Amino acid sequence: MGQVAFWGNAHGQVATTANVVASATVIGLEYALRTLVAHTHWSRSTLESAFLKHYEGRDDSMLNFADTGLDALERLARSGRLTPEIIQDYTNPVLKDRLDLLAGTTKPDESMFEAINEVLRSIFYAANKFYDLTLLDLNSGQQNQLSMTMLEGSDLIVVNLNQNINLLERFFSKEDWPDVLNEKPFIIVLGSYDPQSKYSAQNIARRFRYKGPIYTVPYCTDFLDALNDRKVLDFFLRNRSVTKQHDNYFFMQEIRRLASAIVDRLGLDLAMDE
Repeated sequence: MGQVAFWGNAHGQVATTANVVASATVIGLEYALRTLVAHTHWSRSTLESAFLKHYEGRDDSMLNFADTGLDALERLARSGRLTPEIIQDYTNPVLKDRLDLLAGTTKPDESMFEAINEVLRSIFYAANKFYDLTLLDLNSGQQNQLSMTMLEGSDLIVVNLNQNINLLERFFSKEDWPDVLNEKPFIIVLGSYDPQSKYSAQNIARRFRYKGPIYTVPYCTDFLDALNDRKVLDFFLRNRSVTKQHDNYFFMQEIRRLASAIVDRLGLDLAMDE
């Protein structure tokens, strides 16, 4: 029903994947939605390792994605056998009936993977017929054709920035501004956010005369440790009810604010679970 693309203007600097992981987990836990999370990276992604405890990457012998994930759906799409109803069969469940992960490619050559661009939109068109919400982690920058294709096919774009003034100036001056942002609704989120910085969300909005809200994913040591330990779901379950005095309270509240904005902007008017 709704496709959301997470995109950043600088590769490896704006914590896009971490922001996707946090948003997907909170939405999966707290909203009565059927959600799919996926990525279009050829290189190893943190997305799989965050949710699949035994994932070791392209050479892992414990998990073989040949019969699941994006590669399997590509084969179905090319053979004309892809339907919305079978998408879930090729995903990994994270939260039963709430959050599924579509694993990325296992192709050994990047040029081989890029050929998927021919059928990529049809794959996620089918997915969007089955899932209420699809969250996509895209390569940063404007040089990746897969990213540009998926931005054009999305209903909402989450622009991932940080508090680096050079990156901010390049974005707000429209030097790093894809044309699709002139046509599609988007929201801005600051990753690895430091609320003590002089470049706060409020000051950034004021400096660049940006009238919309700016969301944040605060820097959180426990969350980053959970990413490394492959215990993201455990982290969010453990911190769902922390009080204002807890170190992770601000992080949890800001993730919830971002999740709510995504759901609201797509018009998915479903009450949060208690």
